[in-house]
This record gives sequence, C-alpha cells and structure tokens, in this order.
Amino acid sequence: MKNIIYIGLFVFAVLLSKPVFAEESVIAHFKSPQGKTYYANTGLVSKKDAGWKNDGIEGGITEIVVNNGNLDVRYVDATKRIMSASGDGGEVKIFGKGMSTVSILVHYPRHTIEVYNFYKDEDGNIKYIYTSTRSGEDLPIIKSSIYVGSCDFVYFDKFPE
Repeated sequence: MKNIIYIGLFVFAVLLSKPVFAEESVIAHFKSPQGKTYYANTGLVSKKDAGWKNDGIEGGITEIVVNNGNLDVRYVDATKRIMSASGDGGEVKIFGKGMSTVSILVHYPRHTIEVYNFYKDEDGNIKYIYTSTRSGEDLPIIKSSIYVGSCDFVYFDKFPE
C-alpha cells in the first residue's frame, strides 16, 4: 500500500512539474514542512489534546502554479488527492515580492487564511515559511500552524506583478 502511495505522489510531482496547458507554469515546488500547531480546546479537541504540538506535513507536496496570469496552490491532501486552492474556493494573491522573496496569501472565505513566504537565505538555499489559521463556526477544529521547509525550486521572476 505504501508503494502505491509513493508512486502516486511521484506521478503527481512529475505531472505538475510539466505544463498541463500551454499557458500554465509551475513556478515553485516544495514539500514536507515541519513546525508547530496550536489546537484550541473547542469542537473535537479535548482539553488534554489542546495546546502546542509538534506538527508537519510528512510527504506533503505543494506547488505554486501560474495559469493565464492567475496564481494557484496545488497540493496533495491527507486523503492523497490532488487539490487546488482556487478550485476549493480559495483566493490566491501575492502581497509582497522582491528579487529573492515572495509572499502569497490564500484566503478561504469564512474559515482559513494561509501565508506562504518564500525566500533565498544567506547560503543561497531556497526555503519557505508556511502559516495557517483555521477558525469558523463550521470547523470542528480551530488551530493555527507555522511550518518551515526547503524548496526544490522557486522562480521568483515568474510570479505575476
């Protein structure tokens, strides 16, 4: 079963790293961030399970895509399905851009805000910081996370203005 999952993730990475449509480009590829999450004692989270926890998205693959000038975030979710932020109702926007940095905001109305900060560090490594806040009446778990990870690539010059 594990081999099937790994093969599926590999196929996902190969397919999304090549343009699917003539106007589509993958401009960032990153995976497996690690960090911390704070779980609020609400909904499905008991008092003993609330608080700060080590967390991460082990084996998670995410890409930033530009299609006809529009940004999107694609990722493999917990069920191993390929998802799209914009296809899931998210609004994807750049809110900061430099020569070797870029920040993207993903807003899912009424429940989630995600921020992806990509940067080149002093050693020339391309990394990212991912933050997420989930809250809303319809959500069974309220939480905030901060993760960090390395990128396979980020084409800073390809992000739309």
